[in-house]
Amino acid sequence: NIHLRSRCLTNNSSTNPSSTKRTFPGKKLKPIPNNNPPVHPDGLTRYPTITSINGVLRSLDWLGTLAFATTGTITAGYAGMDALGCAIVGTITSVGGGTLRDIFLGNFPVFWIVEYEYVMLCLITSLLVFFNWNTLEEKGYISENGGLLTTLDTLGLGAFCCIGAQNGIRAGVHPLICILCGMFTGTFGGVIRDVLCKRDVRILHSNAEVYASTTLCGATMYVLTRSLGFSPLVRICSGVWTAVSIRYYAITYDLKLPLADWRSR
Repeated sequence: NIHLRSRCLTNNSSTNPSSTKRTFPGKKLKPIPNNNPPVHPDGLTRYPTITSINGVLRSLDWLGTLAFATTGTITAGYAGMDALGCAIVGTITSVGGGTLRDIFLGNFPVFWIVEYEYVMLCLITSLLVFFNWNTLEEKGYISENGGLLTTLDTLGLGAFCCIGAQNGIRAGVHPLICILCGMFTGTFGGVIRDVLCKRDVRILHSNAEVYASTTLCGATMYVLTRSLGFSPLVRICSGVWTAVSIRYYAITYDLKLPLADWRSR
């Protein structure tokens, strides 16, 4: 009986697939990397897309990058700079604000070292504008203060202030600093541009309509809607819409901040 029982146990173990340990020749299979990691609620997709609000914000960011590079190149050209100087100033105008923001927040490396497509966009745009500016202006395709460039600049400004606020939120800083990060991102590239071109810094003078104030309002709206628990769609749309609306109103009615009434005494 003992002998028969042992044979039954042996036969069952040999015929039961679950009791045998299978081995496969070759190397162990590695897990498939996730090339599309989930997007942070206060973040962006890597490239523009229309399938999510974060991707749409990235699209507006790219449009603003093109517009800022164009205006920087034009300003540098009228200041007498050569092709290299215009390319550098155009690039700094686009990415300078975000660079200073990352430095202030301690985000290293700064964003354009990882997202190198921004440098490529800026350099290509600056060189195209530099070598074709006369043709573009004469044929009416684009002008320094034209509607197309102003529209792209305004949309980019709305995107930049929201992106700056997002970076501050992800860094865990105070909401006030998040709002300032929105202003840094949208305007400090222009500050560097004006300094390099030796002209009055636009956001510090009322020679033109308000500019930096629109980014403060847009970033404030983004931070406020987030604190109230609204979705990323509401946050981004409200922030961009606020900045764009105030910018449009300022251009239409030449809205300027008050000057010191005692300056001429």
